[in-house]
Amino acid sequence: MKKLILGSAMILFSVGAFAQSTTGSTGRVGFKAGVNLSRLNYSGANTTSINDNTKDNVGFNVSLFGDFGVGQNFFIQPGVSLQNKGTKIEGNFGTLGTGTRTLNVMAVEVPVNAVLRIPTGGDGALQVSAGPYIGFNIDGKEKTKITTGGTVGESSRDLSFGNSTNDDMSSIDFGANFGLGYRLSNGFLIGANYGLGLSNLVPKDNRQNDFKAVNRVLGFSIGYSF
Repeated sequence: MKKLILGSAMILFSVGAFAQSTTGSTGRVGFKAGVNLSRLNYSGANTTSINDNTKDNVGFNVSLFGDFGVGQNFFIQPGVSLQNKGTKIEGNFGTLGTGTRTLNVMAVEVPVNAVLRIPTGGDGALQVSAGPYIGFNIDGKEKTKITTGGTVGESSRDLSFGNSTNDDMSSIDFGANFGLGYRLSNGFLIGANYGLGLSNLVPKDNRQNDFKAVNRVLGFSIGYSF
């Protein structure tokens, strides 16, 4: 994980040097952090009840990004981020009783966004962004809390990632990000981002009846670029 983050950071600085030498634009590096509201969206046979009982899992996001001008008010923004995702299912678990099952997933993501900056005078600029991302699920835990006949039982286990029947979730995720934010002239920024997962997170060997699970993540963050 450390090698992946360091490697991505080196790419950011390399892209920054390239952007400055070829476009004459000033490159910036920044960081941001905030809160994620994430859930898995299911599709396929017999998934309506699952989606009805699916709730947001509250997590966090931490990102390092580059901000490099390639045209008038137009920027390319590559980055690397640590994303806490997952989902929560509340309801009836058959003979086990009622309760909550939470999947907490930690992922390293590498996004590349195109950013349109709309100046609002000397105070700052509105930012609209969009672009693809690829993510790598590196750690996770499932926690279950079920009430049966008045007795509350709790359990937890580590999640496994891969494509075999013994895995809980695919190790690779990809999709698209859509963002809206505001950057003050002093470098501080605030924004919201929607992550639209496009890859099926159900391990390949477990896919039956077109069963599919994809990420849906709404993130809020504050940060600074310099």
